[in-house]
Amino acid sequence: MERQTVIHNLNEEIETLARLHIQYGLQKTPGFARQKEVIARVVRDHEVDIRRELEPHVLNLYRRYFG
Repeated sequence: MERQTVIHNLNEEIETLARLHIQYGLQKTPGFARQKEVIARVVRDHEVDIRRELEPHVLNLYRRYFG
């Protein structure tokens, strides 16, 4: 997959994770945990430098859920 596509999709996945928590209150569900696992796997597998490659507001969300 092209690097920009991976980063774009990662930004969207992190925003979805925040939406599941903030709007729907689903932070204690198996789906929320799976979403976190998917995000962590993408960061690890593609060696994403989160500080440089994520959008600033998404970096804040990432730190909130993975910090």
